Amino acid sequence: AAPGSRVEVILPKTCLYVESGGQVSDFGTITKTQNGEWEIRVDEIRKPAAGLLVHVGEVVRGIPRTGDIALARVDMQRRRDIMRNHTGTHLLHAELQRILGEHARQAGSSVTPDRLRFDFTHPEAISPADLEEVEAGVNRIILADRKVRIDKKSLSQAMAEGAMALFGEKYGEEVRTVSIGNDAEQPISYELCGGTHVENTGAIGLFLIVSEGSAAAGVRRIEAVTGRAA
Repeated sequence: AAPGSRVEVILPKTCLYVESGGQVSDFGTITKTQNGEWEIRVDEIRKPAAGLLVHVGEVVRGIPRTGDIALARVDMQRRRDIMRNHTGTHLLHAELQRILGEHARQAGSSVTPDRLRFDFTHPEAISPADLEEVEAGVNRIILADRKVRIDKKSLSQAMAEGAMALFGEKYGEEVRTVSIGNDAEQPISYELCGGTHVENTGAIGLFLIVSEGSAAAGVRRIEAVTGRAA
């Protein structure tokens, strides 16, 4: 493929995340490892079938050929922005449940580098005082620099431990859990999640709510920013 060509690349393994669970796909590059004589800029990843990921992008230099030994790299600044927003989403969910009640459960989400959008079940608009307390509560957890722990375990064990699952989502026998809080205490947040997250909440930097409104009957929507965007 010549420079300027749009290409689709399949690799035996990849470090780039494919859009799932509301989190957008990673961007990155694929280069020839020996001398970097060619480079492909990846701006989309698709999953046309189970176990198959297709990297979509443009050749920016050189001539890549099938069978070349290649190196995939993630755009890490963009990935870190996404990680801050995804962990921020889990903290927002936990604070909404603490302040509004356990009925406030996730009904949809979007995690991008620029912002997070979180839909949740609640029958009425949130008062300014409650909204301010939610924002302050998330920032208190960020400033406490709590550990974010990721584990793989059986679905039955995770559910017995109280992990929160998304309604309507299908899970296999083994699941990935994301727990936020120090080891010696009850987790602040404990969810089944396949997304990318920061290692400690302090990496989020700052969490700011930018809007709250209705998404559907009985469903509210909050949009917020973290990190560099905040």
